[in-house]
Amino acid sequence: MPLSGNISELCEIKINIIGVGRVSSSIARNLVGKVKFGYVISRDKNKAENLAKEIGAEAKTYEDDFLLSGIVLFGVSDSALPDVCKLIEKKVDKNIVAIHFSGFLPSDILPESWSSVSMHPNCAVSNERYNFRDVIFGIEGVERGLQLAKNLVELLGGKYVVIPKERKAEYHLAAVIASNFSIALAYLSQRLYTDIGFSEELSRKVISKLFESVSQNIASKNLKDALTGPVKRGDWEVVEQEGKIFDEYFPEFTELYDIMVKVLKKLNEQ
Repeated sequence: MPLSGNISELCEIKINIIGVGRVSSSIARNLVGKVKFGYVISRDKNKAENLAKEIGAEAKTYEDDFLLSGIVLFGVSDSALPDVCKLIEKKVDKNIVAIHFSGFLPSDILPESWSSVSMHPNCAVSNERYNFRDVIFGIEGVERGLQLAKNLVELLGGKYVVIPKERKAEYHLAAVIASNFSIALAYLSQRLYTDIGFSEELSRKVISKLFESVSQNIASKNLKDALTGPVKRGDWEVVEQEGKIFDEYFPEFTELYDIMVKVLKKLNEQ
């Protein structure tokens, strides 16, 4: 029977997990007590069994006999998605809804007949017990599955925005710049802190508190008003002197400082 997409139905149909990565495992744990689970499938039977036991599902490997019905959540890497689809293509019910969590790949990397959807959380999932409350998911896909994805996000306590399928690459780049590039800047910052005597642990605390205050400013102000520091104040002598220090410490990234100053200056002039 086709899935209609209402939230009461979502609580009744079975949800299956393929791949036991951080995102899929965290989502499964957040849904315990709210939905029914079918299978947890992984190449590693032990990993599948551990998660299955915790959420009340049945563990399988790709070589085992099973038939997937309801919703199938794909928690595998981007590069593995096509191969995993081939492994299970003869083991799925014709009315399934397939959801993957890639921020870069569009929903149609999965067969369209599976009512495919992509559902990407805009957060840095660093463990397998992440709480998705208030996290904003970027979702897109076939309409029948899209409604179920919206309801799934609601059960997780998150929010969603529907994004154009053809703009997934730009969408993911925006997330990479905000999340991954900030870690690269933290690495450079930590090298300076530790060189003047901070412990690694203390430097991380200082940097995280700085990030936290910046995050609060971004949440409450437009970006121009969230900006602080010498570029904001127009202290160009400070900017110049610190640029020389940057070049001494990081000669391999000598252009980075000037580029970041140009970006900040452009923002401040808006």
